[in-house]
Amino acid sequence: MIHSLSRRAFLKTATVAAIATTLPLTLQATTRAQTPATATRNATFYRFKLGTFQLITFSDGILNAPAAAFAGNVTPEQLQAVLRQGYQSEMLTPDCNILYVDTGSNKVLIDSGSGILNGETVGKLVSNLALAGLSPADIDTLIITHAHGDHIGGLTDASGKLVFPNARYHISNTEWSFWTAPTVNLPNFKGGEELKQGFVTVAKQQLGAVKDRVTRFEMNQEIIPGITAIATPGHTPGHVALKITSGDASIIHVADVVHTHTINLWNPSWQPIFDADPEQAAATRQSFLTQIAGDRALMFAYHFPFPGIGHLIPRAAGGFDWEPVQWQFEV
Repeated sequence: MIHSLSRRAFLKTATVAAIATTLPLTLQATTRAQTPATATRNATFYRFKLGTFQLITFSDGILNAPAAAFAGNVTPEQLQAVLRQGYQSEMLTPDCNILYVDTGSNKVLIDSGSGILNGETVGKLVSNLALAGLSPADIDTLIITHAHGDHIGGLTDASGKLVFPNARYHISNTEWSFWTAPTVNLPNFKGGEELKQGFVTVAKQQLGAVKDRVTRFEMNQEIIPGITAIATPGHTPGHVALKITSGDASIIHVADVVHTHTINLWNPSWQPIFDADPEQAAATRQSFLTQIAGDRALMFAYHFPFPGIGHLIPRAAGGFDWEPVQWQFEV
């Protein structure tokens, strides 16, 4: 059963739940409203090719999150050593990179960003689509990796209408069944009751908005030609990564298997407090990243520095380093 919730009530609760990288008591109000409208901006989308597919990374903006939220099982001293080595502060600004794939047959978005949730530093997807000559109406396929607000908040606008009116929405059967159940149980969640209930509220509201247009898929199933779901549970029960393949070329979209290019990449066993099952998420992170590095696979990371494309290199001390791809000025 999908809960009935007014838009005002939804937005009130959404701010504590919509992102998987912010604690309710430390949510920052940093916004781009303070920046003059005429300010010069850097690139907000990045085109590249994969076989015959045309891909674009779009920025949905940045989140503001305490670094401690990504390391709930270690000491402050351990975290500080990583932050110093990575030239980072106690407040992080994770990117939100949204991948668009034109297969020639389908125009696909993977996740929808925050929309009107999480303040004015995010929710930039639609305006950045326009800069690349695309409209939300052009999207015919929207794949949801998991139902956290920074990935599904952009499914609806301020009035509750669908932002992508012509899309079919694809989500794993496990993820859909978990969040739309009458009772959602998260016994291993470490982020507190307020954040937990906020996650549930946002998931039920947003998934309810698309329920008449949803196609559910199973793990390891080809969702559409060229895009296959990979089971990566832990962050949420039905969380998926995606393998995108065109000819001999492929890229692995890891979604929220790993959030930071330092803390959890260098130390896959360090546990973000917003994982549904931190132990399972850590095991998934270690095994999946090891496979990607061993295969020398091209990887797409939702929360890594824009445009989120690169390779993993095993570290002698454990974990992995991030090697971004060389920027292409001509596609």
